Amino acid sequence: MQSYKSLMCFLTSWLVLLLGQEFSFTWWGIVSGMFWVPAGAFNIFAIRNAGLAVSQGIVSSSIVMVSFIWGNLVFREEVQSQPVAYFAILQIMAGLWGMSYFSSRESSPPQHS
Repeated sequence: MQSYKSLMCFLTSWLVLLLGQEFSFTWWGIVSGMFWVPAGAFNIFAIRNAGLAVSQGIVSSSIVMVSFIWGNLVFREEVQSQPVAYFAILQIMAGLWGMSYFSSRESSPPQHS
């Protein structure tokens, strides 16, 4: 499964050259791929253990948070307002906690049949 995803990403990434984008190589792409492949494997593990809805919400929100941290702290990309940006990240984290907590089987109210 992971092999198909990686292969299709590799093959379709060349399509941007047909749109006039200039080819450029950076080692950050290799580093990104080294994180991307294990993340895909962990995503499959998460789906099997937490279910599709919960795991996809957590994975998607985690991608946003990690991208923000790398962009803001590592690459020093500017945002319009640092306090608002960090407040948004806190809101994502609160939403992740709430979604994970209230979707667990232990927190669900007993169902009567």
